[in-house]
Amino acid sequence: MPKKAAKREQHFHTLAQLKETMEANRYKVGVALCGGVAYGVAQIGVLKALEEAGIHVDCLAGTSAGAIIAAAYASGLPVSRIEEIGINTGWGELFAFRPSRKGLVSSGPIEEYIRKYLKVANFSDLKKPLAVVTTDLCSGEEIVFTDGPLDKAVRASCSIPGVYTPVELEGHQLADGGMAENVPVKALKNLGADVVIAVNLFGHHQVFPPASNVFQILMRVWYFFVQEESSWREQADVIIEPDMRLFDLFDFSAGKEMIAVGEKEAKKHMPKIKQTIQRRFVFRPEIYR
Repeated sequence: MPKKAAKREQHFHTLAQLKETMEANRYKVGVALCGGVAYGVAQIGVLKALEEAGIHVDCLAGTSAGAIIAAAYASGLPVSRIEEIGINTGWGELFAFRPSRKGLVSSGPIEEYIRKYLKVANFSDLKKPLAVVTTDLCSGEEIVFTDGPLDKAVRASCSIPGVYTPVELEGHQLADGGMAENVPVKALKNLGADVVIAVNLFGHHQVFPPASNVFQILMRVWYFFVQEESSWREQADVIIEPDMRLFDLFDFSAGKEMIAVGEKEAKKHMPKIKQTIQRRFVFRPEIYR
């Protein structure tokens, strides 16, 4: 008698599958962290401000650079340590120059970066629920990781098409989540967040000097594409949009200053965040104690 084929474990979901899986598991306050290349470190300042205000973050979703920071926070790293890592991160840790037919550089070093600093192998080892958003280049569908290998998911979420070679996984070609949902509000809602705090680093239109190489051109095409997508706004309770126009999208050297901008902007929204939490949970004390 032939053996029954073993069911293949799936480590990611479409948005519809995620909603079906997570519907019964309600969390509390969620934070959606967006892609933003070097700007991404500003979101560490948002997490700092939330902690200082006593806002407990129960779950997170991240896209691209936001996936790295969300994963670090979900792993249990203190925000002070995440800040230290962010300030000292440079391009050399995030790509390897391996041109191919599918991309200019390899995102392989991102996996090493995650393993080195987070010391967490799988989603199941995280301290908080996390959704990492990627895009399937074959279907254009939003693919969301909530379990399985963390380093592979974050790498795929950061792989900007044309710049980075896409990640081949389980028959899919996965690339930067910003192509599907740069501010991952829908993923966070479907993960189970009751209050959604969204961070958007592209809320202030950027005008760049003329590009000097193909790398800059591709990155700017990606920037203008993801900036236009705004359907996520309808489902966010609070939107934090630091003004990053004084900084270079590709320059990590101003990490400390960008974090300060993110923290300052988040503090402006703290009264609204607290008010939203109070109103949302006043009739449901059993889920927010």
